[in-house]
Amino acid sequence: MLTTLDRLDVQSKTVLVTGGSKGIGRATAENFAALGARVMVTYRHDAAATSLKNWAASGGFDVATVKCDGADAASYPALAAAVRSWTDSLDVLVNNVGGVVRRSSFAESDDDLWREAFDLNLLSAVRATRALLPLLAQSANAVVINVSSIAAATGGPGDSLHYGAAKAALDVFTRGLAKELKGHGTRVVGVAPSAIDTEFQRQHSSPERLKRIISETPVGRIGIANEVADTIVFLAASTGGFINGCTVMITGGR
Repeated sequence: MLTTLDRLDVQSKTVLVTGGSKGIGRATAENFAALGARVMVTYRHDAAATSLKNWAASGGFDVATVKCDGADAASYPALAAAVRSWTDSLDVLVNNVGGVVRRSSFAESDDDLWREAFDLNLLSAVRATRALLPLLAQSANAVVINVSSIAAATGGPGDSLHYGAAKAALDVFTRGLAKELKGHGTRVVGVAPSAIDTEFQRQHSSPERLKRIISETPVGRIGIANEVADTIVFLAASTGGFINGCTVMITGGR
């Protein structure tokens, strides 16, 4: 009888993590690589990519990197070409690119902010998935995992409605694409973290904001990147084989 550890069968998989050089993306890339998967990550910042490559080299892990601006529609044909040169089939696509862009009340927001938020948080996943669908189709058990946010359910804390709306649209994309790919052997799932201890959180949340978030969280703390990454690995493996078309909340009960 197979154990749960046996069913974390990612050691032979090919995995692409967008925005994989920092934060949740990097933790996800490291977890897959440490379990024996072949991993490629997209990145924007050279120093972060170099750090990841050094980590992989020191451990003998199979990690490749490709520079890509997730908010730029013109970058996706080159990304698809890079992935095709790296593998003939793709087992796991983790659409991790995203961000608040900047905090703003709705009244003070403008169309540019809303366009940027949807480009970064929704269309990055749409474009990557569409560009890589032929490679995903070559896998017997492909999985697309979209990294959403608790803001999709709550609407955000009052200064990031643009972000919450874009992530909510991403959740709809997850549900709808799972149905559209019925019969193709590809699952589509999402994860929606609350506040996670990453550079992203430190950039966009003051100590006062984090203190309030912790007070609202039953487990009494914010999360860590590996807790999200562990869930992503679980969903990508056989352990998550019956989970499809939904977004898993990782919020500490918040």
